Amino acid sequence: MSGPGKMCLQRESLPAAVSLLAGREIVEEEALCLNVRGRLEHCDRCSLACHAGALVLSPDALEVNREKCTGCGACVPACPAGALRLNGFSPARFLEALEGGTEVHLHCTESEDDGGGMVVPCFKVLDERLLAAAAAGGVEVVHLHGLDRCQTCHHGGAMRQVARMRLRLKRWLDGEAPQLRPATGAVATGDGVRRRQDQPPLSRRAFLRFTGAGAIQEASRWLVPVVEEDEVPVLPFFQGDPDEYRQAHPYQVQLAQRADQVPWKEGVELPWRLRSLAQHCTACLTCGRRCPTGALQAKESGKSLGITFELALCTDCGLCEALCPVAAVTTHPVRLFQEVAAPRHLLMMRRQRDCEQCGVPFLPDEPGAIVCPTCSNESDLDEEWMAMLGG
Repeated sequence: MSGPGKMCLQRESLPAAVSLLAGREIVEEEALCLNVRGRLEHCDRCSLACHAGALVLSPDALEVNREKCTGCGACVPACPAGALRLNGFSPARFLEALEGGTEVHLHCTESEDDGGGMVVPCFKVLDERLLAAAAAGGVEVVHLHGLDRCQTCHHGGAMRQVARMRLRLKRWLDGEAPQLRPATGAVATGDGVRRRQDQPPLSRRAFLRFTGAGAIQEASRWLVPVVEEDEVPVLPFFQGDPDEYRQAHPYQVQLAQRADQVPWKEGVELPWRLRSLAQHCTACLTCGRRCPTGALQAKESGKSLGITFELALCTDCGLCEALCPVAAVTTHPVRLFQEVAAPRHLLMMRRQRDCEQCGVPFLPDEPGAIVCPTCSNESDLDEEWMAMLGG
C-alpha cells in the first residue's frame, strides 16, 4: 500500500535479516566513500570485487543491494577508504586470536570439515595485509578449510583472492611469507571445537538477553506498520562536513602497528606511499579536508594554513591527487619500515596577510604582494576603464 496516511511494511527482507543475525551484513559508511567525498567517479574497487553486482556507486551515494549481497565480504578489504565493513568480522580481534600460534586452521562458513579452528565469514574477507600482520605474530602456516567448495559456493568462491594473497605475500616477505594451504578433513587441535574467535564472547545470560532484545527490535521493524508520511526524507547525497568524518582503515592500521615485526624482503616496496606537496601548492587544503583516513589533515592556526601527513594511515587511495586543482601532490615509494613509524609531520605551511585595501586575509602570490587577488583585479579593471575613457 502507498499514498498519504496509508500503512506499509518496512522494506527490509528476510535475507537481510538472516545476514544480520549470521554476521554477514555489509555496513556502508557513506561519509568515507571516495566518490562521495570527492563528488566524482574516482573509485570502483569494491564493485569490481563484488561477484554479485550488489554495489551501486555514484558521486551521490554508496548503496548495497541487500537482495543481491551474499555477505562474502570481498568488498571490505578492497575499499581503500574503509567505507565498508562486515558486521561479523573484526580485523583486530582476528589477529588477536592468532597470536602465539605458528600453525593455524581457518574455516569458511561453508566448510564441512570436523575439528577445531577459527571460522571466518569467507576467505574473501582476508587480505595480504592481515596475513603479513599475522606473520609478525609468528604465524607460519595457515590451513584453509572449505576451499574445496569454492566452485559451487554462492559466495562466488575465494580461489582468486587466495592466489593473489600468495603472490603479494611472496613479493613482500619472500621465504618468510606464511604458507596458505588448502585443507580437508578433521583438525587435530585443542578440544576440536570451531570458534568464531574474531567476535567478542557472550555469556549465556548476555546472549539470551541480546538475542531476545534483538529479535523484538527486528520483528517490530519488519512487521509493525509504519506511516509513510512520517518517514524521514532521504537526502539525495551526503551533505555533511567531510572534515568531521575520517577513520583509520582497519586493515592498514593493523599492519602499520606491526610493521617493525614483519619479516619484509630487503629492498621491497612496502604497501604505503609517501606524499609531498610542490611549491606551487595554493594551500586550498582540499586534500587534507577530504582524506578519508586522516593521513592528510588540514591545519589552520591564526593566519597560517598547512597540511600534515602521517604515512601509517595512508592507503594510497589517490583521492588527494584527483582533487588537487594544481597537480601539486606527488607520491614516493617506501622501502624502510622505520618510515611507517615516523610521527605526523608538516608537508606545507603558508602564511596569509591582510589585504591593504579590503583587509581580508589572503595568500600572497609573490613575496611583495600587498593586496588580495580580488582587489588587484578590480584595480586592473579600473585602470583599463580609465585608459579607455582617456583615449
